[in-house]
Amino acid sequence: MTRLQQDLINGKKAEHKVKPILQELFGKLKSTDTYNDKENFDFYNKSYFIEHKDRPTTKFGRYDSLFFDKVKYNRYLSLVKDNPKLRCFIVWSCKDDRYMWEFTQDKEEFYEQVNCFDRGRGGVEATKMIHVPNKYISPFSDFYTE
Repeated sequence: MTRLQQDLINGKKAEHKVKPILQELFGKLKSTDTYNDKENFDFYNKSYFIEHKDRPTTKFGRYDSLFFDKVKYNRYLSLVKDNPKLRCFIVWSCKDDRYMWEFTQDKEEFYEQVNCFDRGRGGVEATKMIHVPNKYISPFSDFYTE
């Protein structure tokens, strides 16, 4: 099994584990792979699209930002163009807790950078990424209302 295949398996396991936790905040969610395995978000309902990133070895604050593939941001722009009331979030499950950021078009809250990764496909790939500085990322628990 390649490293890429193992990463995909680990990602699906993490999605399965986090889905009940996300549903406590966002309500009943469907997995996007039930209709399209190429969707850039992992979960959705009529009000939200949520992307989950599992970072089990990274403690929040170790780096100055967290990041994700720019294709996910492009998909967000497309989704809100079709439905301006739709809200999109990314949730990172880090070593110490879960953290999240609501997608925005406010360029102060993120920056684009090309990162190079060995994604297990036999070489290094340059990929456009969106970096969100830590000051714009909140603990998942901050989004709960009592």
